[in-house]
Amino acid sequence: MRKGLVWLLIAVVLAVGAAGGVYWFNNNFVLASRTVRGGYGEAALRDPFLAAERLIRRLGGQSGSIGGTGLWRKLPPPDGVLVIDRFGNVLDPRRQQAFRNWVTAGGRLVVVANSSLLVRRGVRSKGFLAALGVRLKLARYDSKHKPPETVAMHFADYPQAVHVHLSPLRYLEDRSGKATAAVRWEKGYGLLQYRLGKGVVTVLSDIGFITNRQIGRHDHALALALLLDLPRHPHVWFVRDVKMPSLATLIWQRAPAAVVAAALLIFLWLWSLGGRLGPLLPPAQRPRRDLGEHLEAGANYLWRLDKAQRLFSAHQRRLEQQWLHKHYALRAMTREQRCAWIADRTGLAPDVVDEALYGEYRGEREFVELTRHLQVLEMAL
Repeated sequence: MRKGLVWLLIAVVLAVGAAGGVYWFNNNFVLASRTVRGGYGEAALRDPFLAAERLIRRLGGQSGSIGGTGLWRKLPPPDGVLVIDRFGNVLDPRRQQAFRNWVTAGGRLVVVANSSLLVRRGVRSKGFLAALGVRLKLARYDSKHKPPETVAMHFADYPQAVHVHLSPLRYLEDRSGKATAAVRWEKGYGLLQYRLGKGVVTVLSDIGFITNRQIGRHDHALALALLLDLPRHPHVWFVRDVKMPSLATLIWQRAPAAVVAAALLIFLWLWSLGGRLGPLLPPAQRPRRDLGEHLEAGANYLWRLDKAQRLFSAHQRRLEQQWLHKHYALRAMTREQRCAWIADRTGLAPDVVDEALYGEYRGEREFVELTRHLQVLEMAL
């Protein structure tokens, strides 16, 4: 009976403790949800205009991103808009003319001025953008001059100004004066627009405001919609790079299995060359040559090279330094006094000493004679 009461008391204590713990936990902790940003996804990292494409789709348009290979295979119909980031890479006249024909047929081209439009002395810009009169200039950074945060753009179909952030280090110039619309920015323009046939070419100094990182700031999303003239031109294609890939890249994209098979075949062929068909032969023992033959061959080579001028000049300088190091009195003397002093101690004439230490030779006879005099000077040290 007592044992049952003890277990009952223990059960009551545990139940009261559990209820108290639940009551304390509910009064001291709150269940809440939290959103954690995981950074850009793989698609956003690969496509800098992914946010702009999704914005156009929400506005009822059709948008996509294509690479240089797909663009050159077939240009889209001329009833839409092409937004090209690196148009300066297009230097082929045929491709430039293809873009011009596409715009003339009614297409709208939005490009960023690249290094091909830079104003340089002695260098003439190429391409139909340069023919329109567009030039790019780079401004130097000045810590004293603080540029405005944004530039105000005015569109005909929108009553208010649209504020867009542009790089203060880049601005455009209209050399031809044929621009139908322009936006002032710093010392030039941030936007220039030209009519070309039935289409329109819009050149920007900076396109960073419509990338994934910047499109949510200021009025960038609204500026993009007005710039592309949505929804009247609902078809928009973003081109990341118009540069044609190399032949190796194209082969790898089209036939990776063939490339791997060829590499494996070459590896097996090289591996088969290492196989031996018989035992290794012992290394041939060549007779040792006389040291005199090596010295004679080296001397003949040096004479053919520069008639041993470098070797002889180095020997003259080394011998002169040895005399100066051993006899400090020679350092304070002139060249004539030094040669006379050495001549008294070697038995040679002063002019012979001067010719030996500082002279040059023209033929083999003079070389032998000067070498003999240098030997006398070296033995007299």
